[in-house]
Amino acid sequence: MILDILQKLLVTMAVFLPLEYLLPRLKDKKVFRAKWSLDSCYALISPFIIGVGFVFIIVLGSLIINPILPARVTEVIASQHLIVQVIAIIIIADIGYYFVHRMFHEIPFLWKLHAVHHSIEEMDWLAAHRVHPIDQILTRGLSLIIPYTFGFSTESIAIFFVIFVWHSYLKHSNINIRFGLLRWILVSPTYHHWHHANEEDAFDKNYAGQLPIIDIIFKTAIMKETSGPAHYGTDTPVPESYIGQILLPFKLPKPKNKAASLKMEDVSLPGQ
Repeated sequence: MILDILQKLLVTMAVFLPLEYLLPRLKDKKVFRAKWSLDSCYALISPFIIGVGFVFIIVLGSLIINPILPARVTEVIASQHLIVQVIAIIIIADIGYYFVHRMFHEIPFLWKLHAVHHSIEEMDWLAAHRVHPIDQILTRGLSLIIPYTFGFSTESIAIFFVIFVWHSYLKHSNINIRFGLLRWILVSPTYHHWHHANEEDAFDKNYAGQLPIIDIIFKTAIMKETSGPAHYGTDTPVPESYIGQILLPFKLPKPKNKAASLKMEDVSLPGQ
């Protein structure tokens, strides 16, 4: 599995490094920028954890849903053309992604997990990997339970994953590309960069992973396409190391006094 991960990482690097060099949004950003080694740890280690957790979520969901799901539902879905199934998965998954993502911003404990992703201060394709494994497991698993249990074909799910993964790299990348009218249909790099902005007018905006229309419907969209944010990151304290970030949500605070020794840490609500 490690060889497969390395191969995919090298292919992705071969695609995005030249693009970020030729079409940079921030021209002074270096390839080996701060914390590139941290993000490399996420890229090489986290897939093992995420894979196991994702399978657990899908199996558990199947055990709950399959016994009560009418067979006719799966038959109708399975009979649809491959393209129809892929489009349906994109819509269903992104609606799920939107609400799970929003929960990670609004629920304090979940924000402690998600703050790891928002600790990114220099955006590029590699930074897309910096996601706490539990965050990734829950977000991906909960948003894809329906496609996995409602009769969608293996091929349609595989195509969705290819689209989702490459689009994820693109929207995090340091590429200066304008989507024009397409930005109303598909999340652009600029659109997602605003989600990562450490600027007050961008807090809790642009939750959607692929379809901006979902943010537009729920009034959480910033449709600035002519410029990106000046500052990225979060004011929530996040450790510098991979192990420190993995353990962050489970750490008790340093007590200020004996009476406070058993109290949980106050968690800053997300600003991003």
